[in-house]
Amino acid sequence: MTKLLLAATALTTAMMTSGCVIVVADDDDSKMLRHSQSRSADGYIVLDRDGDYSRLSGDLNLRGRLGGDLSLVSGDVDIDGMEIGGDVSIAAGDVNFSGDVRGEVSIAGGDVTWSGLAHRDFSIAAGDLDVRGRISGEASLAAGDLDIDATFLDRLTAAGGTVRLAGEVHGPLRLQAINEMRRNRDYSGDEGHIAVAADIRSGAEICAIRVTFESTARIDGRVIVYAESEPRLESGARVPGLEYHARNRRDCDDLIDD
Repeated sequence: MTKLLLAATALTTAMMTSGCVIVVADDDDSKMLRHSQSRSADGYIVLDRDGDYSRLSGDLNLRGRLGGDLSLVSGDVDIDGMEIGGDVSIAAGDVNFSGDVRGEVSIAGGDVTWSGLAHRDFSIAAGDLDVRGRISGEASLAAGDLDIDATFLDRLTAAGGTVRLAGEVHGPLRLQAINEMRRNRDYSGDEGHIAVAADIRSGAEICAIRVTFESTARIDGRVIVYAESEPRLESGARVPGLEYHARNRRDCDDLIDD
């Protein structure tokens, strides 16, 4: 009865906000479904099933509940408030995800926004990436511009052209911005800048062009920073274990061990 009520609520909401709704339950045992791009773009697909769901399509909007794995190869993807019991694998254009994933998460996209709970390993590669929520497993993030304000209960590795980290990191932390510096190039503005505003419990290794510890930064343990200039500490930042080493345009991979 609870499942039926949830499905009915999702269906009603979708009908109020779109011209088309496709409902997929367990009696549809197709593993790869193909629908026209116009139907997907105009409305929602509401899932209420215990098995897996795979889709190859254009733009895609998903809602509902899935007990198994979700696998998508798509244009732009919008997933709102989904509960997913298995793994998530998405290769798409822009991705907007909110929800709760019990399995592993792997996403590759253009502009990616994540807001939700991930209970196992978590990997996202994107052009621009915004991460919110709570991640229980090991996390690996890579993007051109990377904005993080989340809680990580295990290891976090993040790399980008620019990185801003807020929230909490309970496991080991590795941050890098612009791994390889080009010869005779001047890096200006935010290029290669890492800003840390997080509560970090197990130390950190950071390699960048410039590093700022913002006023809310609280870091326990050893913090090793490789940068082209000494890190800037804003008033209120607490980084007692800070060690600075001049990067001298070296590659981050040569300075920080995996």
